[in-house]
Amino acid sequence: MRVHQIAARLRTLLGEEGDFATVLRGAGLVVIIRVLASAIGFASVILLARWMGSAQYGLYSFAIAWMVLLAYPATLGLHGAAVRFVAQYAAADDWQHVIGFMKVSSWLAFGCGALVATLAIGAVLLFKSHIDPAYVEPTIVALAGIPIVALTIVRSESIRGLGWLALAWGPYQLGQPLFLLIVTAIILAVAMQLTATMAVGASIVAYAASLIVQWGIVHGRLGTRSSIEHRIQLGPWLGVAVSFFWISLANMTLLQAGVIVVGIFLKPHDVAIYSAAAATSGLAALPTYAAVALGAPKFAALHAQHRRPELQALFTNIVRLTFWPSLTIAIVFVVFGYLVLRLFGPGFEQGYAVLLILTFGQLLSAFLGPVLNLLNMTGHHVLTARVHTTSAILGVLLGVVFTRMWGTVGTAVAFAAAMALGNACMTFFVVRTLEIYPSLPRG
Repeated sequence: MRVHQIAARLRTLLGEEGDFATVLRGAGLVVIIRVLASAIGFASVILLARWMGSAQYGLYSFAIAWMVLLAYPATLGLHGAAVRFVAQYAAADDWQHVIGFMKVSSWLAFGCGALVATLAIGAVLLFKSHIDPAYVEPTIVALAGIPIVALTIVRSESIRGLGWLALAWGPYQLGQPLFLLIVTAIILAVAMQLTATMAVGASIVAYAASLIVQWGIVHGRLGTRSSIEHRIQLGPWLGVAVSFFWISLANMTLLQAGVIVVGIFLKPHDVAIYSAAAATSGLAALPTYAAVALGAPKFAALHAQHRRPELQALFTNIVRLTFWPSLTIAIVFVVFGYLVLRLFGPGFEQGYAVLLILTFGQLLSAFLGPVLNLLNMTGHHVLTARVHTTSAILGVLLGVVFTRMWGTVGTAVAFAAAMALGNACMTFFVVRTLEIYPSLPRG
């Protein structure tokens, strides 16, 4: 598709009345936040890799992967239920339940995070003799940060339920990596070195700083409503959260377990290479995020109104708008992947094959469309939980086998294949249960 054809198509879409035009016109803020967050996050990863060196960066990546992976189940899935319940209560001007949900979910996330952290640290100390000594210290520090990360996740999604997207994602996705760069730069200037343990500690401090800033602004916006008597419906909240618990755990496993598997079977240098390639390949998924963030509520509304033709049109248009940018990014990685990976430092270009494999997995997801979100928003979250969990288990099992056979390339093949099979299964169910058909993106 030529540039003028793309521009003409966008002008047509923006000028149309309809669900997709609404989503497209409202996506500006989301796009800005997502693009800036990805740019800052990617820059921070590059700088950390160069400041620490591949070995220390590998240790850091392994520890952070455990922290993020365990923080999501510590939320009990309440971050997924938050958008639904908080939005529902706020729309009904039921601030007693809004405040009740935000307070209870925050305490549960922090408390469960503390419990998970305690058990995980205990496990590390118990099996310390069977773990590479270099991993122990940064991993223990990272595990101690689980309560803060879990609290950050739940609060951000609760704020998103209020419709305050900039406040929900800004401090979390923009502020945290910025604070991390500032703190690590100060450490490097003072100590003249940056170890994995120091960087992990800086990451936790950055999460805490962004959380404090975010909550201070929220408290100011809520005003006197934050102190009203709150109401609690813990049963319904946890009932809905269960499915999101499994979905988020499976999703984080697919995203983070590759780094962990490499760390278990290979060297910190290999972890660094795989982590850099995985972070880079994630840029190919960026175009889908913005459209899905605002399109998902439209999926639910159209399904509830039994407007299947409009739902099909919205889904198809989202795929067509997001697939081509993802394909462009993938082509850039094919041509310039070596140069991109060299930004991380000498030797990181060894991850070129890993980058291509993981990017292909992201591209296939963009081609099939946001089927997971479509199923979740139309009442099929139990189905997606089962499929996603199966994919995650398959990814880990294949990862263990393939990593021992082919190294980091085997890890990439395992998790890319698991993700592809999961998306293919969900596409099948979308066609069979919703009668929404994927269509070839047109230029």
